[in-house]
Amino acid sequence: MSDDPAIRAVSPTGGPDSSADDVTAGMVHHASRMVLVTILSRLTGYLRDKTLSYVLGAGVMYDAFITATRIPSTFRMLLGEGALHAAFIPSLARLRAQGREGREARELVQGVMAALLLILSVVVSAGILASPWLVRAFAPGFSSVPGKTAIAVLLNRLVFPYLFFISLAALCQGVLNSHDRFVLPAVAPVFYNLTIVGFGWALVRGAANPVPYLAGAVLLGGFLQFAVQAGSVRSLGYRLRPAWRLATSPEVRKVLLLMLPGIPMLGIYQLNQLASNFFASFAGNGGVVYTFAAYRVTELVFGSVVVQITTVFLPTLSRHLAEGSPHARQTLLDTIGLVSFVTIPAAITMAVLAHPIIGLLFGGGRFSVADVSMTGATLAAYAFGLIGIGHAKVMANAFFANRDTKTPMLGSVMLLIAFVGGCAAMVGPYGTPGIGWSNTIAMLLYATFLTVLYGSRYGFGPAGKSLVDVGRQAVAGVALGSGLWLVRPWLAVVTRTSLTGAFRLAVVLLPAALVYVGLVTLLGGRELSVIRNGLVSRRGGGV
Repeated sequence: MSDDPAIRAVSPTGGPDSSADDVTAGMVHHASRMVLVTILSRLTGYLRDKTLSYVLGAGVMYDAFITATRIPSTFRMLLGEGALHAAFIPSLARLRAQGREGREARELVQGVMAALLLILSVVVSAGILASPWLVRAFAPGFSSVPGKTAIAVLLNRLVFPYLFFISLAALCQGVLNSHDRFVLPAVAPVFYNLTIVGFGWALVRGAANPVPYLAGAVLLGGFLQFAVQAGSVRSLGYRLRPAWRLATSPEVRKVLLLMLPGIPMLGIYQLNQLASNFFASFAGNGGVVYTFAAYRVTELVFGSVVVQITTVFLPTLSRHLAEGSPHARQTLLDTIGLVSFVTIPAAITMAVLAHPIIGLLFGGGRFSVADVSMTGATLAAYAFGLIGIGHAKVMANAFFANRDTKTPMLGSVMLLIAFVGGCAAMVGPYGTPGIGWSNTIAMLLYATFLTVLYGSRYGFGPAGKSLVDVGRQAVAGVALGSGLWLVRPWLAVVTRTSLTGAFRLAVVLLPAALVYVGLVTLLGGRELSVIRNGLVSRRGGGV
């Protein structure tokens, strides 16, 4: 483990005599450090989206850019951050737990890198050649607007090599996470976001043809995400050089076999986004932007908090299971409670205050009041899907820690069917909000499916206390929603990004958050004390 306090993280497993609360506090300690950095990442991500919405508006070019970048991003989740992490991190964690973190671990990394590059070469080449068919498949509605499909195809071809950089960045993240280094990977996306922000204001704004500048920003940003992590990986003794002879070694084959069933499950987020893109393309100019912007708001919470908790949770539970630790079940239950503690109030807030939130974040420039209204209605429909996707993320990682990727795969197929069926039924009469409702229903069904099957196969242990914890959060959430509904008319004037609008939302949201946390605590919840213990933990060098 590094001696650098800026990136060193304490081991959340604790020693053999550690209590379950100590383990949970260690996880919170990890996640809190990541959250602070990831908030920076999400803020710069917001600046990226705000820049593009301001300089491009909800029209042809922004619709085309979102579609063009979503297609390689799908393969990123399938081959990089998604299935690769689910298979690679537990495998490397097990080698470390068994004291085999020397030559065998280094060879695993080099072998996986070689196999990954071979696969990526085929995928990127095929993606560039098949861009016209891919764009028409996922945005057929573009054909009704002259030139829109051609712009999306050109952009897609130019940005597809981004998949190389972001997949290598994902491999670096897997290595660092397995060594309890979570902060640096969390900060890497900042470089991608700031690159696009810089290109957007300096080159895209006012450009007669912004296509090459948009593509250049994506490629440079992806390279920087990989480069900033590479040095830290090398400092751990790993070579970032593919070992072609190891691409078919037994350990690499095990990782690839574990990836296969996880590909459709972990790619479900991107597959859902492509399906939403498909239906939104028929909603006219701006339809793709409305769904993208609405989902991005839910992703601010999901990426800033939920992903960080579950990123720590996967290697922690993997080591618990490998070591036969008695804390494995309680770690899972505590993680479920911590995630719902965040997602329940966030979903309620987004549902009630969707319009002023969108107005503050995206309104202004070429993003009109009508665009704010449509995006706000779409966000309200998406909001409660956050609860489902947050819980499903925890449960899917619990299956992965048990080296079971097949069950989540089955659930992901059911999720996709439910989502597409819902969109087909609701987009016609309701427009882009129909996509949001379909996502919410499908995600809640998916979370329920994973929970029931995990309980029947592996068991949760004494789960009654955790159910009471979630019940407290729901009661406090209802009180929160009632209060927000009463002040909603006062926020109706927030239709664009402004200091006045920010002040109005802050005046409402800050007291609302305190009331929610206070109610949960008064009702007997221990989430606040768990978070506080994690934040002030001095183990491993402190925060």
